[in-house]
Amino acid sequence: MSGGHLSKEFFELVKSIGESRSKQEEDRIIVNEVAVLKSNLGQPHITPKKIKEYMIRAVYVEMLGHDASFAYIHAVKLTHEKNLFAKRIGYLTCNLFLHKDHELMLLLINTMQRDLGSANHLE
Repeated sequence: MSGGHLSKEFFELVKSIGESRSKQEEDRIIVNEVAVLKSNLGQPHITPKKIKEYMIRAVYVEMLGHDASFAYIHAVKLTHEKNLFAKRIGYLTCNLFLHKDHELMLLLINTMQRDLGSANHLE
């Protein structure tokens, strides 16, 4: 696999889940991944690049039917970044994570209105 923007750990996660022999083994791997993500997202001064990867990993966790609601606020925070790619990942993950009545939608809508009103189209 190629993908210079994602870490080797992510590919190892996907590979280990793909090679799991039972649903229980898959669940154990995902529970471990959730613990790692919670720990990593709780650290101060995380680079936007790392947060982008953590959001992609959280989407993968949710795709497999596990709760990643701890990552929702970080997805919203990612929409505040100046980097267009980071902002894009933030909006995409919010689209996947948040339903229309979620409590974080108001914050997301305010961010979106600020972005749409910005004179800088790359911001």
